[in-house]
Amino acid sequence: MLYTEAKQYLLEKIKAAGVRTNPYTTWKKLRECRDSHIGAVLFEREAYTRNGSKKQFRDEAGAKHKRRKVFDRDLTFTVIIGDYTDDAVEAIFDAFISALDSGIYAAGNYIPITVDGAEWVDEDDSILKAKVAVQAAVTFHGGVYRDTDFAPLSRVELVEIEKENGKEPEYGK
Repeated sequence: MLYTEAKQYLLEKIKAAGVRTNPYTTWKKLRECRDSHIGAVLFEREAYTRNGSKKQFRDEAGAKHKRRKVFDRDLTFTVIIGDYTDDAVEAIFDAFISALDSGIYAAGNYIPITVDGAEWVDEDDSILKAKVAVQAAVTFHGGVYRDTDFAPLSRVELVEIEKENGKEPEYGK
C-alpha cells in the first residue's frame, strides 16, 4: 500500500504545482514524449534494512498492543518537471517543494518524506524535449510492521512464593 499511496500523493502534488499535462509514470513513455512542458513521477528504488524497534499503542477500542518494526522500508521516486524557460520550471518546482508535507499516513503509520536533492539540466544534457528540466529524488521512509497483543490477565497463572530459611524471598534474584 505504501508504494501506491506515495505515488498517488506525488502525482497530486505535481499537478497542483502547475503541471498542466498528465504526469508520466514510466521511463519508456517519458522518452517517447515530444512535449516541452512535462511532469513525471518515476519509481527509482526501494530499500529494506532490518529493524527491531518496539512501540506500545492503544487501538480505537482501548486495547493495548505492541507494534514491532521488522524492517525499515525506503521508497524513492524521481520527480521531473520540464518547461520552456528556467523561470517557469523554477516556479513549478518551488510550488511542488513547498506543497510537500513532512509526511503522510499510510495504513495507520506515519511515513516521513524527505527530498534528497535536485539536479537541473538543459536541453543538451537531457533526453527530454524541454528546454530546461529539474529532477528531484523524493524518499518515503516507511516500514514493515508486525502487531502483537498483550496476554490478558485471565491467562496469567499466580504461583505461591515460599520462604527460604524463614526469610522473605529477595525479589529480582
